[in-house]
Amino acid sequence: MISEHDINDWHHLPPAKLYTVKPRSYIKVFDTVLFFDHIDGMYSYCITSDNEVVHISASAMVTPLEKPE
Repeated sequence: MISEHDINDWHHLPPAKLYTVKPRSYIKVFDTVLFFDHIDGMYSYCITSDNEVVHISASAMVTPLEKPE
């Protein structure tokens, strides 16, 4: 997983519905960074920096993160 320090260097893309975000990428929800693995029905399968599984609604507004090149 990446740290909060690393995230500060990443590009914050415009907010979007989670179901439109590319699977296996990083997202920010409220002030929490998650690894978004995939959509699983109405919910998603995400992992926190502590390796805990979190299920967010597929229609939730999130901020996609993009690693700079």
